[in-house]
Parts: sequence; C-alpha cells; structure tokens
Amino acid sequence: MYSESQQGSSLAATPLDDRQVSRLVESYRETDDRRSLERIFELHGRILNHIVRRYARTSGEPYEDLLQVGYVGLVKAANGYASDSSARFSSYAYSMIDGELRHHFRDTGMIKKPRWARSLYSQVAAANVKLTAELGRPPLIEEISREVNVEPEGILELMKLYLDTDVRSLDAREGAQAHDLSNIRSLEYEAFSLPIEDRIQLEQALDTLSELQKKVVYLFFYKDLSQTEIGKMLGLPQRKISRIIADSVRSLRDRISSEK
Repeated sequence: MYSESQQGSSLAATPLDDRQVSRLVESYRETDDRRSLERIFELHGRILNHIVRRYARTSGEPYEDLLQVGYVGLVKAANGYASDSSARFSSYAYSMIDGELRHHFRDTGMIKKPRWARSLYSQVAAANVKLTAELGRPPLIEEISREVNVEPEGILELMKLYLDTDVRSLDAREGAQAHDLSNIRSLEYEAFSLPIEDRIQLEQALDTLSELQKKVVYLFFYKDLSQTEIGKMLGLPQRKISRIIADSVRSLRDRISSEK
C-alpha cells in the first residue's frame, strides 16, 4: 500500500517531462500562453484524476464538482512553482491539488450547503483564477458572470451565501440572514443544459423526499437502472420500486408547481 507521498511520486512525470513542464510553466507565466497551461493540464491529468477520484469516493461529493476544485489547485501550482526548485513539478502539483481539495472540504464542512451551491462556487473560483491569469488583474463581477453564465446579482448572492457562516441549511436558518435565491439565474439558456434556477428548484424539491425515495430516484433517473435492477440492489420487489418512483415524481411535481 502506497502512502500519499509515494502515490504522488509514482504518478510523477519522467525526467524528460520535468524539463518540458518547466519550459511550459515559464512560457505560461511570462507570456500568459493559454496553450502552455492546457498542455500542463494534459500532462498532469492522471495525477489530477487520481486525487479527485480518491476524494470523490470518500466524500460522496460529485466527481465533476471536485474536478473543478482540483483544476484550481493545478493552476495555483503553475503560478507558484519555482523553476529552480529541486522538487519535481508533478510532486508540487500533487501537493497543491491535494491542499486545494482539503481546503475545500474544510470550508464546506463548516457550513452545510446544497450541491448546486458547492458546484457553482467551484465554477466561480475557477473562473476567477482563469480570468485573473488572462487579464492580469482581478476580474469584475460582470466578467465572472459571463464566464459562468450566471447573472451578476446571482454571483453576489452566492458570495453572500458563502460568507454567511451562521447558515446550517437553506430551509432552517434559526435567525441567520435570508438569501434571495431568485437572484441566481442563468444569463442565457444553453441547449442540453439545465438553467441554474431550475437546478436550484429541482434540488430543493428533491430534499423533501425520504432517503429511500432519493436513492430510488437517483438510481432510476441519474444512473439509468431499470426498476428490476434497483429492486435487486435494494432488496425490494419491482412493484414496490414502481410505486416509489410514481410517488416521488408526483411529490416533486406538486412541490415545483406550488413554487411557481
């Protein structure tokens, strides 16, 4: 069994890659060459995926959400690596990615936030890093807004949500500051993509279901398993699974309709 440092070493680039990466890092930092940064991502995709998948397995958070956090760590590695260092860039990147994910869990562990908020916050953080590198200055709210396709008022509301350290959930605040989630809306509708306002509404409705209903809905609609497969997995008859799905859909429809 490898330790984390041994795992990072085993996933490190070859000496030839180290020289290549040093040149790419210098090119990115000196000329803001986005292609150099993309090449760094390509060369270290294996390390990035390895760390993100490990945290996704143990945390239960979506892989795609954690991948965005990991990318932020990799960008920070490219910005902070000393080319004359005796350490390989791959080892430094491993440490920065791992640290960024730990920082993410430390922050989100203090406050229970819904999945949509964690995902959107990660996108905003990544956009901030990307635009800062491109513009040579901190981006404006409007620039971040265009990058993540969310209204500027929604970006500000998201920041208020993350600064409100008294929040324990969005439904039971016990005196904490209320948040107007209606401000969080997509700038433009995109094909085959659920607008952020609809995703918020759907996730809030899903939270009203029982744990069994949530599990069945996830397996049926998100994992595309058949009712028979779900029944075998959960030790329930197919007829029972069918009733749970029907009741869940009816409950979700009623909840969403009541909010319109």
